[in-house]
Amino acid sequence: MEPIPETLQALDELDAVHDETSLLDQLRSTADRAREVVPGIVGVSVASREEGITFTLVATDEEIAVLDAVQYVASGPCVDAMDLGHGIATSPEGLLSESRWQDFARASAAAGVHSTLTLPVIEDDRIRATVNLYGQAEDTFVDRHEVLAGIFGAWAPGAVANADMSFATRAAAEQAPQRLKQAALVDTATGILAARRKTSVAQARDHLDGAARRAGIPVELVAAVVVELHHVE
Repeated sequence: MEPIPETLQALDELDAVHDETSLLDQLRSTADRAREVVPGIVGVSVASREEGITFTLVATDEEIAVLDAVQYVASGPCVDAMDLGHGIATSPEGLLSESRWQDFARASAAAGVHSTLTLPVIEDDRIRATVNLYGQAEDTFVDRHEVLAGIFGAWAPGAVANADMSFATRAAAEQAPQRLKQAALVDTATGILAARRKTSVAQARDHLDGAARRAGIPVELVAAVVVELHHVE
C-alpha cells in the first residue's frame, strides 16, 4: 500500500522530529501483523484528538482516509468512540440502524468495506486516540477484538503521543491548493452541507475544510463524497 502525497509530506515533518522508524512504517508493519491474524482487513487509520477535534494521523491509503473524512463531516464510530470511551464494532445492519451513521454506511459500502472495528488508545486513564480498522466482510472482526486490541494496543500509544507533538504545527502550515476546475465541486458540496446543517455557506465551508484537514486529504475528495452521497439519497 502506498500513502497519498499529503500523508507522505505530513509524515516527513513528523519523522523530522523523531529519528526512529517512521510512523507510516510502524503502521504498515503493525497492519501487516494484524492481517496475518485477520486477513480480511482492508485498511487501517489512526485518529487522535487535540483540543476537542478528532483528526487522522495516518491511514494506509487514500480511500480509507476518505472514509475517516465522511465521519468528520457527518458522524461515525471513530468519532463516537472518542466520546463514549470504549471500542465499537459495526456491520452493515448496525451502521444503517444508526441514523446518524447512514452517510458513513453508504460510503463504506461503496468502498467495499462491510465491517469496522474502532479500538480506543488509552493512556493515563483517558482516551488519546482510536485505531480504526476496516474489513471486507461482515464477519471480519467477529471474535477478533481481543487479539487486535493486543496488536495495536502495544504500538499505538507511543506512536500517537509522538505524532501529536508536531501535528498542530503541520495543521497551521498546511494550505489547501485552490484549483479552478475543482471549485464548482467544492461549492456544490458546501451548499449541500449548508442546507443539511441549516448553517451559513461560510460555516459549511469551514466544516468541509476542517474535515479534509483532519483526514489529511484534499478538500475536493471530501466534496466529491458529499455530492455523491447527496445524489444517492
